[in-house]
Amino acid sequence: MFTSQFEGAVFWGIVILLAATAFTWIALNHRNRGKRRQDSLPLIFVVGVIGVAIGYARIGALPHWLFYPGEALLVAGPALTIWSYSILGRYLSPYVQVLPDHRLVEKGPYGYIRHPGYVGAMLACIGLGLALQSWVALLEIVTLGRILLAYRMHLEETFMVSELGDVYVEYMRKTKRFVPFVI
Repeated sequence: MFTSQFEGAVFWGIVILLAATAFTWIALNHRNRGKRRQDSLPLIFVVGVIGVAIGYARIGALPHWLFYPGEALLVAGPALTIWSYSILGRYLSPYVQVLPDHRLVEKGPYGYIRHPGYVGAMLACIGLGLALQSWVALLEIVTLGRILLAYRMHLEETFMVSELGDVYVEYMRKTKRFVPFVI
């Protein structure tokens, strides 16, 4: 799939680093610190694994040059997610969760959009599909990733409204979900 061992090493190095970081963060933050709901988090990883399998099967090949913008998005997306999640501080959780004394965070990208971490995840999904150089993998990852993230956003917003009330309703009125001032 890759034209050189260097490209394969870059791809797998980034994918393994991202997966290890995500699994480590989830494991370290697994404790139940507040009221939470079940969500689709584990399924998001399954979508990526299926996409990699499709890419390696070379189903629906795309031009090789898409590997490079794909890798760039595979780095930029998680960078946006990490930056936005770092702003949440102690309110960050791998689960749809409201912590005791929870306060709404409206700093940084959260002043404009409600889900900058998920925007970063979608950029990473697009990047993974492009880096795999398969339109079928790209379609599978983006479509299923978007469905799972949309479901998670729905759960999160419903839960936040039920737990934080009018504060979160007003926040939803002032901000967009994905793109500032647009959607």
